[in-house]
Amino acid sequence: MTEELKKEILRLRKQIIENEFIHLNPQQREAALALQGSLLILAGAGSGKTTVLVNRVAHILRWGEAYESDDLYGEYSEKELSILRQAANGQIEIPVELVDKLSVSRVAPWRILAITFTNKAANELKERICAKVGEQGKDIWASTFHACCTRILRRYGEALGYTAHFTIYDTDDQKRLLRDCMKSIGIDEKILPIKMIMAELSNAKDSMLTPDAYRQQAAADIRQSSIAKVYTLYQKRLLAADAMDFDDIIFNTITLFRQCPEALEKYAEQFRYIMVDEYQDTNNSQYILVNLLAARHRNLCVVGDDDQSIYRFRGATIRNILEFEQDYEHSRCIKLEQNYRSTQNILSAANSVIGNNYERKQKTLWTQNEPGDKLIVYTAMDDRDESDYIASTIKEQAQAGAKYADFAVLYRMNSQSQGIERALVHADIPYRIIGGRRFYERKEIRDMISYLAVISNPHDNIRLKRIINVPKR
Repeated sequence: MTEELKKEILRLRKQIIENEFIHLNPQQREAALALQGSLLILAGAGSGKTTVLVNRVAHILRWGEAYESDDLYGEYSEKELSILRQAANGQIEIPVELVDKLSVSRVAPWRILAITFTNKAANELKERICAKVGEQGKDIWASTFHACCTRILRRYGEALGYTAHFTIYDTDDQKRLLRDCMKSIGIDEKILPIKMIMAELSNAKDSMLTPDAYRQQAAADIRQSSIAKVYTLYQKRLLAADAMDFDDIIFNTITLFRQCPEALEKYAEQFRYIMVDEYQDTNNSQYILVNLLAARHRNLCVVGDDDQSIYRFRGATIRNILEFEQDYEHSRCIKLEQNYRSTQNILSAANSVIGNNYERKQKTLWTQNEPGDKLIVYTAMDDRDESDYIASTIKEQAQAGAKYADFAVLYRMNSQSQGIERALVHADIPYRIIGGRRFYERKEIRDMISYLAVISNPHDNIRLKRIINVPKR
């Protein structure tokens, strides 16, 4: 193959790949096609980040590294060249056998890890990937941090003293076990509230502090020394019950990787491409985990928006996204600023407010949508005035022809709903509260899960205590 012919085929291949993602805007397309090395995607609200992730996976599976590669395999006949030229011009669709010939270093779906923050987001991502690439999409590791780590620990947990059937304790189980530990040690819950101890243990695990390390750090601090005693006994009883709490899942995975190099080697080699969504909400332990897994191939793509960082209260650190380009030299940064969800008036107001933040990466959201109605700001005298204003506004517009279903009331804290509900009832406005007690938090569901947990893990004394006399007998 002559050098001139090779250049033409490389150009045609690049054009064919770009044509397949022509439906994306320029920034989305750039992000979907950039596979090699580290990439930071700053995705503003409503900018189509899930669309980018889905197309990025589709690109990996279909073409591998072909877009950014100068590698070609085999010889090309005049007929094949003619097909490539027509496909590049958009006249025909390129045959599968030619895609196979032009692709470079394609990987199996199970070598792609896509981490999201909720099960709902993970399921949606996987569904959209499968709709795009077919059944092979089911083999991609698309999950939350905790689901991914649980899967790893089910396989390698024995190295830490757990069986493959370990139980995962929820908040209620944690409280029960902590109360037992505090009672055994003789610590009064009135002096050391259980919520405070849970928060302290969560912070310790996020900081990767073992009970011994925490005790040494506590030194002469009486309060922390007491918590250290609880922490030590709590972890011993968890291990005896073959159980982990939510924070243990990531903590133990990192511990496993540090103590069992072959486990880290397996997964660091397996995951050729790693994508992390909502990176602005990652905490210290999640940051460590991602770095361990990405160290081998360094094909790490993180997606996030520093303007939407809202989980600092539970350990998230915005520094992870702000300092990504320092952590990964030669990384690329692509900004998704075109919004598909809102009107320009809403975006202009949002840009004006968020522009006052001093810890952020500069970006300005815009849209091709209509300007929309102007925003209305009402400054209420107190919470009662605020609630009455909400109710009267809904009533007036409903009387003018709007439907009650057209309205939504958002509030910052659940405690604020009481005044709003009072006003709605007084105005005879029908409503329903969204986000009440979750299905798995209902007593009867928790009892049933406890029965199943004890069947699976006979060492789980906390769940056994819950159902030992349920139903009463």
